[in-house]
Amino acid sequence: MDNYVYIVAGLPELTSGFENTGFDYSAVKESIMELLSEKDQQLVELMEEGFDENTLGADFYAKAAESKNRFIREYFDFDGRLRNLKVQYLAKRLGKQGDNYLVELPEADFEEEKLIMDILAEADFVQREQKMDELKWEKASDIARLDYFNMNAILAFMVKAKTVQRWAELDPAKGQEMFKKLVNEIKDKR
Repeated sequence: MDNYVYIVAGLPELTSGFENTGFDYSAVKESIMELLSEKDQQLVELMEEGFDENTLGADFYAKAAESKNRFIREYFDFDGRLRNLKVQYLAKRLGKQGDNYLVELPEADFEEEKLIMDILAEADFVQREQKMDELKWEKASDIARLDYFNMNAILAFMVKAKTVQRWAELDPAKGQEMFKKLVNEIKDKR
């Protein structure tokens, strides 16, 4: 079932109705899942856990760190570090201790730390959220940069599709803008 070329080549068509009917992440996910092997479906399900605020915690990040898939390991290492910085930043602003809410991650250089702290200092909430999502989008692209037709390309697409869904629900104009960006990225890889 590992026909990644077919799946990746079909991704823009899966979301082409966004402008007229709205973007439906669940429908896109379902279409992709039908074409994946059981092993790859498990990767998507693991990634989905990382989108659910209720499942995030030490157990999830440990499971992601042990994954055999490089995209899952790298993306959720980034995500965990980003969330830890958010917790530290907010705790400091509120004059509280945030240590109890941090996810334990292995010591490592985190090159995006300064950029994240600058984004968190942004006064406008919407701008801050948009910049944070753009950073996540770019990280997904960077991790899968040389992965044109494999599972990592599909997982990066799913991260971006989830972002498009979020902005389509919050701000239809921004969602449409992010959708066009996603379609253009897919076209450029062809």
